[in-house]
Amino acid sequence: MNNLSFPENKQFAFSIIDDTDDAFLSKIAPIYKILYENGLITTKTVWVYPPRDINESKGDCLMNNDYLNFILDINSKGFEIGLHNVGSGDYKRDEIIEGLNEFHLKLGFYPKLHVNHSYNKDNIYSGSKRFSFPLNYLVKILYKGYDNFSGDDPLSEYFWGDYHKKYIQFARNYEIDNINTYKSLPFMPFRKQLYDEYSNFWFGSTFAPNQWMFNNIVTKKNIDKLEKEGGICILYTHLGYYMQRGIINDGFIRMIEYIGNKKNGWFVPVSNILDFLNQRKIEKNLSEYIPNTFKKKIELHSLMTRIKYRYFNKIDDYHFKKSDEYER
Repeated sequence: MNNLSFPENKQFAFSIIDDTDDAFLSKIAPIYKILYENGLITTKTVWVYPPRDINESKGDCLMNNDYLNFILDINSKGFEIGLHNVGSGDYKRDEIIEGLNEFHLKLGFYPKLHVNHSYNKDNIYSGSKRFSFPLNYLVKILYKGYDNFSGDDPLSEYFWGDYHKKYIQFARNYEIDNINTYKSLPFMPFRKQLYDEYSNFWFGSTFAPNQWMFNNIVTKKNIDKLEKEGGICILYTHLGYYMQRGIINDGFIRMIEYIGNKKNGWFVPVSNILDFLNQRKIEKNLSEYIPNTFKKKIELHSLMTRIKYRYFNKIDDYHFKKSDEYER
């Protein structure tokens, strides 16, 4: 058991960080209806602008009034709205600043949480920068092209690191192959001295980017284990994938209902959980910084998680989006 004392005498925590890829209103609204009806209040990221790399990404954005009204509605119900870059594709500094202001204008606040998107050149501390030597070189070999991100480079036309530092409290980083995210990454949220200039806190997530992986890790056995351990799951996924050809994945529905029926669970947005953990650090006088030796350990865990599901189990997004199940 973890020695965490959750609010309201809850015994474990479960939340979702929803990457906005493929999040069309007609597909995503029914998913959030299921979450809300089962008492799971989570975090949804958004794009401000429509994708400009249409051969790579698709989905609705805040410029769509119907979609904006949906976002405003779920936010009024307690769901957190975060940023997934201002759009899919490469955005230069002026466009990013304009996008952040547009986010504020439409929603009434600036994003507190951010998730880097795919191959956007404006990504912050992304690609091989996420890893120490020698793993950074291994990433360059395994994921050719997944590099040269410069949102944190003041000399780049894609730089917005100063605004990231100003507004973004929490940014996603490591990916965990464990239902209990906190057990694998107990220093979460954490700072990294190397990245302090243009970022604040970082957090990890349980890697389940599609319904194949969701159903692989979010099982009754694993949720019961999470409950018994008194742990925290921050699940990373793309909820926009979960309705294909008009049908919502049955495994997702069953498990959301199962989780929602556990009245001892704390089901709040990701930033609520991270704020709680930060307050705990203050009360216990714990360091905000992740120890360097542990950083290298979790980097290896994160990279091996990616390799496992790309090259061995073959159920990550690369394989899912090439399957007949995926609606193109």
